[in-house]
Amino acid sequence: MEVYRITDRSEETAASSLFYVGTVGVHVLRSSINDGIEVRLMWFGPGSRSRPNVCSSGRLLHVVAGEAVVAGERTRDVVGPGDSVEVPAGEWHWHGGLPHVPAVILVMERPANVSWSVPAGDWADGYDPAAPPQ
Repeated sequence: MEVYRITDRSEETAASSLFYVGTVGVHVLRSSINDGIEVRLMWFGPGSRSRPNVCSSGRLLHVVAGEAVVAGERTRDVVGPGDSVEVPAGEWHWHGGLPHVPAVILVMERPANVSWSVPAGDWADGYDPAAPPQ
């Protein structure tokens, strides 16, 4: 058994602007989990989020801090600390911080199975980071 402590965000890298908008930091957690599964902490600034995508093997999102939005083709759910969202394999979705609140999300997925070449859908509708909370 080995304990890893994240005492600061010095090992964090900026998420690619090809896949995320806004200020998004990524810290890949060391893990002996095999089979291509990656576990990482992601820090989403207010209004920062992923672009729409599809993960052919599914994805698990767990909110550690703040509030987040997880959106599918017909829904936008607000989730908070302790909430987990299982995104089924092949489901179009996006996730991130609310326009006025940051979020820290633990993400578990197979990155090789993520397709970012999907239609944007209503991704931008009503999601203006400069807008005040409703």
